[in-house]
Amino acid sequence: MIVARFLMVLALCWSGFYAVQAEAQSIYYRYPGPDGTVVIDTSVPPDAVPRGYDIIRLDGTVVKTIAPKLSEAERKARELEFGIEEARAAADAKTRKWDESLLLRYSNTQDIDVAKKRALNDIKVRISILKSNLSVIKQQVYSNQAEAAELERRGHKVPSELTDTLASLRRELTTTEQHITARQEELEQVATNYERDKARFADLQEQVELRRHYYAKPRK
Repeated sequence: MIVARFLMVLALCWSGFYAVQAEAQSIYYRYPGPDGTVVIDTSVPPDAVPRGYDIIRLDGTVVKTIAPKLSEAERKARELEFGIEEARAAADAKTRKWDESLLLRYSNTQDIDVAKKRALNDIKVRISILKSNLSVIKQQVYSNQAEAAELERRGHKVPSELTDTLASLRRELTTTEQHITARQEELEQVATNYERDKARFADLQEQVELRRHYYAKPRK
């Protein structure tokens, strides 16, 4: 008899426990009402969904949060903010890559000066070759023009082969001049890039020295 009562009490306890657990697991919705008050209900009215809501349990723990729907102005502002953050992150990544490259390639700023001089000399050699070619082409143009002029002065027709040669030489002349201009612009850009690298490398060295001195100080 005593055992039977004990089992009955135990069953009631377990039943109450599972009931409390089941109630605690029940899902409710918490959302702002139209007047700004907080409403907790078993569902969210359609007109309240844009304001956002929380999915909660009876004990108040949040299962999930649904953010409010953004207005067009808020959406554009958020997109602009994300765009700025992405651009900043990309710039930071580019700077880190640049710094790593500098520290791998050079030991000091003198190394950069040597590399700059070598790179500029290579470009100057190419410009010199192009100018030499340009001089040859110009001489050929003058020679062919003189030949064509002499034929015309004598009343002869200029052969199509000579006309075609002159046209080809003029095209080559223009192309070579364009290449020279491009190489001269490259010369200036390369010099600027090396000076920029040199300034950045000096900054990195200064930062390293500051950290070294900081960690070398005795701690009190």
